[in-house]
Amino acid sequence: MTTTSLRGIEHSNPIHPGKGPDKPSLETAIETFIQGAGQISSALLGMINKVGGQIYALLFLNEEPLSLDEISEKLAVSKSNISINIRLLEEYKLVRKVWIKGSRKDYYAAERTYPTKVIKDFLERIRQTLKDAITTIERTRSQVAQTKLVSKGADGHQADFMLEQLNLIAMFYYAANQYFDDFFSGKPVDIELLRRAVLNPQD
Repeated sequence: MTTTSLRGIEHSNPIHPGKGPDKPSLETAIETFIQGAGQISSALLGMINKVGGQIYALLFLNEEPLSLDEISEKLAVSKSNISINIRLLEEYKLVRKVWIKGSRKDYYAAERTYPTKVIKDFLERIRQTLKDAITTIERTRSQVAQTKLVSKGADGHQADFMLEQLNLIAMFYYAANQYFDDFFSGKPVDIELLRRAVLNPQD
């Protein structure tokens, strides 16, 4: 299987939505990957924005290192923006600076190993969010339960309703939190517990 370098792509046709070639080509496939990676980075990963995701995707599918000027031109993004995001990608060890003989420019290549740090940080952030949610639920449940002790009539009924709703949502967060705790501690993961909490919260 051969690999086509992006250096062979005409610079007059930068990669951005809506301006790919009419017929299927490697350039079309590369554009699809770059746009998708940018959206995923901004929507899920958080620590890397859309441009950072696009830079990594461009370098990942390119056989040869690219300079900041080339990356800027191909993505139609300012060089200063590229430079900022390249530094961030370097911190996450997703790209590395490459020396090209005879050139004073800085060139960059993607690390070919799976970006484990990014995925680990992403999962850790979800885990912390789950713990924060549980803390909020427990604090609210305690406040409602204390209020219920001195409530009568409509207020007592409302307190019962609120506790029922809090119990339902707590099931999901506790199941998800247990899932991640087991995952990070190396214990067998009970996917059925999480599945029931997500699909059948009232079971």
